[in-house]
Amino acid sequence: MRTPEEIMRDLDARVAQIQEQAGRAEQLLADAETTVASDDEAVTVTVNAGGALTGLRFSPQARGMSANGLADLVLDTYRRAVEESGQKTSQIMAGLLGADSEAMGVINSFAQPRREP
Repeated sequence: MRTPEEIMRDLDARVAQIQEQAGRAEQLLADAETTVASDDEAVTVTVNAGGALTGLRFSPQARGMSANGLADLVLDTYRRAVEESGQKTSQIMAGLLGADSEAMGVINSFAQPRREP
């Protein structure tokens, strides 16, 4: 039977390991950016690990597009960037939580792209 001191040492070691993994995941998420260009490269968007838009660029060919066409292209490119970012974020978190964990199931359910009816 283990002594209380041994149990506490094991617990402290496990907590230290979890803190190290969480710190590593936090840094990877902070550094994670996803940049996606439209197929014609008229629009380029950058999102962070949470999918927030952090950059938007237009090439000169975007000037010739209609406002509605450009808006649709921005939204489509943004959706693709968010989807790719969600996949990256899931990979980072799987390293911390375990790919088959219940917590990853919740994260993955939110990372799946929502399809319009």
